[in-house]
Amino acid sequence: MYIYPRSSGPSYPGFISEALTDENLHGSRAAQDLSPDSVPESSAEQHEDNLNNEYMQSVARCLQMMLRIDEYRFAFVAVDGISTLLAVLQGRVNFQVQYQLIFCLWVLTFNPLLAEKMNKFSVIPILADILSDSVKEKVTRIILAVFRNLIEKPEEAMVSKEHCIAMVQCKVLKQLSILEQRKFDDEDICADIEFLNEKLQASVQDLSSFDEYATEVKSGRLEWSPVHKSAKFWRENAPRLNEKNYELLRILILLLESSKDPLVLSVASFDIGEYVRHYPRGKHVIEQLGGKQLVMQLLGHEDPNVRYEALLAVQKLMVHNWEYLGRQLEKEQTQTTKQPAGSGNLAAKA
Repeated sequence: MYIYPRSSGPSYPGFISEALTDENLHGSRAAQDLSPDSVPESSAEQHEDNLNNEYMQSVARCLQMMLRIDEYRFAFVAVDGISTLLAVLQGRVNFQVQYQLIFCLWVLTFNPLLAEKMNKFSVIPILADILSDSVKEKVTRIILAVFRNLIEKPEEAMVSKEHCIAMVQCKVLKQLSILEQRKFDDEDICADIEFLNEKLQASVQDLSSFDEYATEVKSGRLEWSPVHKSAKFWRENAPRLNEKNYELLRILILLLESSKDPLVLSVASFDIGEYVRHYPRGKHVIEQLGGKQLVMQLLGHEDPNVRYEALLAVQKLMVHNWEYLGRQLEKEQTQTTKQPAGSGNLAAKA
């Protein structure tokens, strides 16, 4: 491993990362010095945006050059550079800054170790969102190049498969079908579209329902996909949520705690209820992980759908023996079905 020499001042990669963050959150110093009294508000805002983008482009150009050197790539990642790039990309930046920062991500993916770790920072969901909104060919081209590297560069086949599944989950296949309808002069774009289409289609065919579910949970973008409502899926896979020290359950519980999206909260509540329903020790596990309290807090949520799913989940958490309850329900239904027939016979005898 490359060892960086100690210095009294901040590292260059660290300085660049801080510069990006400060600029994105607070604006440039020159922009802050604008006087609202001397410049109309709309003009001041436009001027500030221009200053911000010029500053950002200068920083990004430095990064584009610096990250060509492999040692600097690791130093940049060590100071949380990837998270910084993604935070800026999720803010208000023009297409040129988008291109430059995604170019930096692309350069990083040429290192196999970094390519394997990249999606732990949610690179794929963020770039998929930008791809769906992109109107600039250069931005589209560099995103496709990043996606291709995330499949080609990792040395572990399982990591490449996980990246493919993540792209499928983020609706990249749909975007590829749209892009296929467009005419591109750039041969690299056409080649990347063809490559990605082939790999993602193959991954869909090999995708089990549990792989699909795990990928969706890890993405944090829960929706009412078919697996959630499938009783067969929960009967067969509920115990698998215990794998890797309850990894998927911990993510669901974290989403209950941190997400502001009513859809995510509704689906996460439902999934926890189904886990409890189909896994004998599920109630105990959820209580130990702190999930029960979070679900109960959602009973007072402003969204009616969240309240409804939270109420169902709490009911499931309160029932101790689902198998016994199921037999009781079947018994009651049987008695209800037979009762009219008996009543008819009595009436006939009378």
